Amino acid sequence: MDVLLVEDEALVREVLHEELAEAGLDVASVGSAEEGLDAVEQQGPPPVIVTDVNLGCGMDGVALAEEAHRRWPGVVVVVMMTGDDRNVARFRDGLCECCFLKPFNPQDLLAAVNDRCRLAA
Repeated sequence: MDVLLVEDEALVREVLHEELAEAGLDVASVGSAEEGLDAVEQQGPPPVIVTDVNLGCGMDGVALAEEAHRRWPGVVVVVMMTGDDRNVARFRDGLCECCFLKPFNPQDLLAAVNDRCRLAA
């Protein structure tokens, strides 16, 4: 797995998954942080996790990033997405490599993910 995509809105998840997969990345897409942690436990940590900050019920994207860094220190790069720029203030140093404010161009996300996958290799 190159990228774990965590997005609770199915349509957004589908569009982003398609964009990343069409670029040749091996993408696992899930709708919750808990499902994301399960996927990583089964397949190993990916170079990049792309997650929405607000994930509805359960753990949010910030908590997911914190848990990923706790379990796999130095392995996982996190790219955040949010529709509310106030969420950016919640990221502690080193928690998030970059953040995209919704709406954004999926090509910009792809470029950021590709850059981070190359750095992690």
